[in-house]
Amino acid sequence: MQGTPAAVIFDIQRLALDDGPGIRTNVFFKGCPLHCAWCHNPESISPAPELSYTAALCRGCRRCAKACTRGVHGFADVDGGVRHTVDHARCAACGACVRACCDDALGIAGREYSVEDLLREIETDRPYYAIGEGGGVTLTGGEPMLQSAFVAALLERLDGVHVCLETCGHASSDDFRAIAPKLDLVLFDYKATDPAIHRRLCGVDNTLILANLDLLCTSGCRVALRLPLIPGINDDDGHLQGIADLLRRYPAIEYAQVMPYHDLGASKVERFGLEPRAVETPSATPAQKAAWMARLEARGVRNVRL
Repeated sequence: MQGTPAAVIFDIQRLALDDGPGIRTNVFFKGCPLHCAWCHNPESISPAPELSYTAALCRGCRRCAKACTRGVHGFADVDGGVRHTVDHARCAACGACVRACCDDALGIAGREYSVEDLLREIETDRPYYAIGEGGGVTLTGGEPMLQSAFVAALLERLDGVHVCLETCGHASSDDFRAIAPKLDLVLFDYKATDPAIHRRLCGVDNTLILANLDLLCTSGCRVALRLPLIPGINDDDGHLQGIADLLRRYPAIEYAQVMPYHDLGASKVERFGLEPRAVETPSATPAQKAAWMARLEARGVRNVRL
């Protein structure tokens, strides 16, 4: 589609099995309107490309400092070793230091793709989609709907491919209305029932989110509810009851999936020079997961899975 803007993508995950039916290609869009306290992909919040630095992989060659014109990289001799500091605030994500790096310590999360660029990436995975129950492409992030013009243009070119959209729901209702008929399944995140709690945990209340869920569920769109649950944060009785009430209100929701908290996102905070997450807690245990399922089933929820 001529004139369609490029999208900023920060990862393409191949042979994925957990984000829709079958074998899938997960496309991670950069930029998110929420700031969830437990965010697993904090590098997805900003819409702009960002520098990542993994200290354990740095050999202290100092080539990055020589390549950078903005003073992002600093080196000092400390206790017989080399200390490498990164000033992320100075970085323009030009990639010069990444290209100069002698190992894999540096990288850029996010680069622009045209629709044609992304179609070429997806095309290599098409043979896998026919295996098993049938796979396809899942658009996730971040929040794909923040780049809705690109998503719409991409969907026009993906005829014959099963497409899932994973969304937080906080985006233009007009955009959802336009795109919904072209989707095979929407994976809709539901993070907190009480609007004030939702604002405290995610940075916005859930008014628009619930309006868009209603729009999708009443327009014939196939919807699955995704339930990120964090021990001691949003697994209270009020929220679990809210989930049960929502599933009764919208029988069109095909199933709900509990997404147990894991702490893998914690290491990304240092790599990208980000503010610490508001929630840092151990990953959910098998016992906690079983208890969540039992509490939901006690409220009459039957179409729920882990």
